[in-house]
Amino acid sequence: MKLNIKELLDFFDDKKDSEKGDANALMAVMGEDLNAAVYKHFRNNKVEILHDESVLAGGKGGKWLDRWVVDKENKKIFQCEIKNWGATALGGKKLSSDANDENTKKVAKHHWGRELNNNFSETKEHPNGVTKALLAMRKPKGYEKYKVESLLIYWMPITSDPNGLNPLSKLPVTYLHSVIKTDFNELTIFSVSLYLRQLYKKGKGKKVVDLDMPHFKHRMDILTRLNKE
Repeated sequence: MKLNIKELLDFFDDKKDSEKGDANALMAVMGEDLNAAVYKHFRNNKVEILHDESVLAGGKGGKWLDRWVVDKENKKIFQCEIKNWGATALGGKKLSSDANDENTKKVAKHHWGRELNNNFSETKEHPNGVTKALLAMRKPKGYEKYKVESLLIYWMPITSDPNGLNPLSKLPVTYLHSVIKTDFNELTIFSVSLYLRQLYKKGKGKKVVDLDMPHFKHRMDILTRLNKE
């Protein structure tokens, strides 16, 4: 599906033309598909999203994540937790699609500091909706010999990289040892917003990104049918 980059950023990061509840409703329909698809685009479409494979820890009442992402070339499989939070959610800050680097860094730093003081804080219960990304999940059939890595995808502009603009950053798990016990050495963090901003800037206003979003397409087809007389 071809989506307008500027419109995505303006709507989810700046709430333009948005009424109360609009962003949450649209993220419920497209969020996980959108965020996973943008990560795949970031990887030059060289990874595969297992849309219909559950990401389960096993056991009754066990935690689960959102997607498996497979890198067949490097024999890796990423257990992925997706946070559809727009930039204005949960005390976040608005950021326009044409924001300069300085303002983008400030907002990304704000969001990272907020996560450290909340979801990654020693004072919070763990595993929570974010730190569960560091729990070992059962590999899907056929990928038993693949190396597993933990991937946390946020929509909002956020990064643990001091540079403040890199959409992909890695956090050593030693930084979080007091928070949660895990066998992972690091947590990979990806910001959809920061990557789309890169595309938009490098493309000098490039308008469209072509994404593989099967679940969202299916839902759009249903809405189209429902709208017919």
